[in-house]
Parts: sequence; C-alpha cells; structure tokens
Amino acid sequence: MKHRATSLPIHLRSLPALRRSSGRISLSSLVLVFILCPFFAGCRTQPNDDAKPTAMNDPAAAAQQTETAATPQRESDNAEDEDNHNGGEGEGEGLLATNDEETPDNQIDTVRPPATHKPEPIVPLPVFPPPAAGAMIDIPAGQFLRGSATQDPLRDQFAENDALATDVTPFQIDVLPWPNDPAVDYLVGVPRTEAEALCASVGKRLCTEIEWEFACRSTDSRRYPSGNTYEDSRYAEHAGPASPFGVYGFGKIMEWTASAWGEEADQVERAAVRGWTKGALTLGEPTTPEKGRRCAKRHHRTPTLSDPEVGFRCCKGTPNKAVCTIEGPRPPHSLYTNIKPEKFAEVIRMIPELAPIHDNPHMYSDGDVRTVLARRASDRQALARSGIHFHWKPLRWIPRQGTELWVGVGRSNRHAFIVALHETIDNEAYVHGSSLILWDTPAPIAIAWREGHRDQVYWAPCWGCRDGGTIEWDDARNEVIITHKW
Repeated sequence: MKHRATSLPIHLRSLPALRRSSGRISLSSLVLVFILCPFFAGCRTQPNDDAKPTAMNDPAAAAQQTETAATPQRESDNAEDEDNHNGGEGEGEGLLATNDEETPDNQIDTVRPPATHKPEPIVPLPVFPPPAAGAMIDIPAGQFLRGSATQDPLRDQFAENDALATDVTPFQIDVLPWPNDPAVDYLVGVPRTEAEALCASVGKRLCTEIEWEFACRSTDSRRYPSGNTYEDSRYAEHAGPASPFGVYGFGKIMEWTASAWGEEADQVERAAVRGWTKGALTLGEPTTPEKGRRCAKRHHRTPTLSDPEVGFRCCKGTPNKAVCTIEGPRPPHSLYTNIKPEKFAEVIRMIPELAPIHDNPHMYSDGDVRTVLARRASDRQALARSGIHFHWKPLRWIPRQGTELWVGVGRSNRHAFIVALHETIDNEAYVHGSSLILWDTPAPIAIAWREGHRDQVYWAPCWGCRDGGTIEWDDARNEVIITHKW
C-alpha cells in the first residue's frame, strides 16, 4: 500500500491552497526553502540511494515521490500555534477548512525513511508432460488459503474471501476443460444444467469452486497456476501453464462450477464461475488478464442461461464441503469500544513499518477529544446531531464491502501518528496499509467521520482549522491513502 502526504515535494492536492495565498507564500518560495534547506540546522534530509534522480530536477521522480511507498512519512507540525490563529473557517465550511496563513520555514521537514520493498516469494515452476486426452489428475488432501489478502492490489474486494485457511479432501479433476482433449477446442456456450449432464454422462460431476481454486494454486496458495508473477506468454498455447498439480487450462476460458455465488437468498440463485476471457467484467469494467487469471478471481452467472464465454470441466470423488461466502452488508463505521491501552500498543508494535513509534505508543483519551473541539469552541453534541462524530478509540472502517481497516490515532512520546491497517483476522492480525507520523507534535488529534460518507475518514487537531487530513480509499489502486492538508 502507498501513502500520499503533503510534505515536500508539494502534493498536488495542496496546490489550490497555495494559489489562493495572499502572496506571502508561494510554490517558488517553498522551492527556495528546499534548496537552502541543507544550510539550516533545523531542516534535515535523510540520504536515500534509491531516491535518485531527485524531484527537483526530474519530473518523473517528482511524480513518483507524490505516491511514496507505504512507510511512515515524517512531517513537522506545530499544532499548538493553532490556538493563536483566528482565521480558521467556520464550522459550516466543512471538517477541514482551508486557510491562507503562511507556513513558517522551520515547519518544513523532508526527512523520509527509505521505503521497504518486499519482493514476491519465488515459486518454483512445475514441469509436467503435455496434457493427454481424457486424463484426470489426482488431487491429494491439503490446506490452502482461499481468496486473497486484503491488501492485494489485484483483489476483487467484494467477491473474494480474505485468504481463509481451507481444508480440502482428495478428489480427481480433468486435466483440461471439456472435452478434456488437447486436440479439440474447449466447449463453451452451454448452461450449467447441460454441463452437469455432460459430466454425469461419463460418470463425473462438476467441480466445486473450492476444488477448482485448490487445483489451480495448491498448498502454497500462489496467485497464478505458474507462480505469483503474471506472465502473459505462458498463456499463448492452447493448454496454458500447468498448475503445481499438473492441471492445465486455468485462465483460458471461464468455467462453470457446482457452487452457488453465496449463501444468501439472492446469491444461491446465481452460480459461481471461475477463470477468465477477454469479455470478463468486474463491476462493469473489463477485467485485465493479470487480474482475471488469478486463481482466486470469482464471477457469477445465471445457471439456466448459456454464455458464449463459459465452459466447464469435470471432477470425481466426494464433493468438498467448503464454500466461498459473500460478506453481508456491514456499517461503514464502528468503534473498537472495548480496546485496552495495552492492546492498542500491541497492535502498533506488531507492524514492522511502524518501528519509529514502537517505543511508547498509546491512545489519546476522551479528554483529548474535548481539547481538540475546544480549540474552536465546537459543540460535540451539535456536531453529532448533524452526523459528524469525533472519537479517540480506533475505528473499524469498511469503505467497501470486503475491505476492513483498523484506523487509529495516537502518540508515541512527542510524536503523533495516524495509521490505517488491514485487519486480516478479527482483533488478531493486521497488515500495514498506510501511516503518517507528525514528529514533535504534542497536541492531540482525533478521528472523525460523517454519516453517509463511506469513502473518507478524517483526522484533525481541531474542527474547521487549517490543519488535518483525510484517510481515503482508492478503488482504482485498491489502496488506502492518508493525506495531510495544510
């Protein structure tokens, strides 16, 4: 996941505010400060061999730095000065108002810890003989993680399970889609009822979607049949790449399964479909082969209708009982009301990317929220009646069904922080999504959200002041972004 913030180089979201300035501060003056920065003791830069060429002389590098890797960013903030500022916009102007006040030079800090890049694990490519006509492959019992990790940028958040450990019993599966013959084109354009009848005619049955996924990815839960990196050239041949079990044809066509799309009343009437073709859509948009040929990708179709892009393959043995489920609707905002200070610190310390704040992480208090609101004499109850809520405990934020984030604010010594973590196991396991550290910022901050606004959560040191920012979900990138507005 990546993080966007408005430290130098200037984030594009802050430019309109600079254009509206009174003339005392401008982009050119900020660039001048940046150039002179090494000559002042209060403005430090951290060497980073990966950061060449710099954003000052390379536009491409500047664009890259506005979307930095998902590591904590260092931003200086002097929130206490807000108490002496009377130019903030009123409460009716929105949660984070824009202010034209000059930013003092000593508040600019460009220290950035180097990004950490975790390479994809290398998965050995299987070597199997070409598929033979009529062959079936024995799939042994095993366990794998069905679905995908919540932070996977290729994940279909609504349809895929959250990398759930799943036990599979032994079964057999055709080496290729019907008619299971490398010399004959795959049969497509038949409804599921006809596919079931054709499998039954040869003493077999349709595969369940759990069987299909397990045969595709094996016990190492790889992303594609041939590994974790997509290689289009491997799909040039009729059979496509072999899976770790020696099964072929995954991702060459879409395939009916014996499984329902979900367990709810409106879901059992639809059939789960796996695989990919050029006509495959996700939420109305074409599905790229890199996304669609993943073993975890799911589709649904009406089983009584034929589809020119959907075929099938057959299995043998007792059908596996495990099923994929679709998460029911959940409210976008709910608090972890029972979280204790020691649990909060434990969550922060289990995230390697948050190492700079591992020393003494702790939550704010309700008194801190009252301090935040008192800075602009804001009425907490009146704001709540208008659908705007402030709090200090972590927030469970669901920007999209199937995406669950743990959003928290806190302090470690004199450093405030905002974090957004993917909750992979309820109240137990978390993965870093995005974070922002406000160094040397003792003033408290609070989380805020608006009823009916699923896409954003806010963090703020006061209501209606120039400082603060948003936590946003980017559908296109499948990532969470923390912004800083000043």
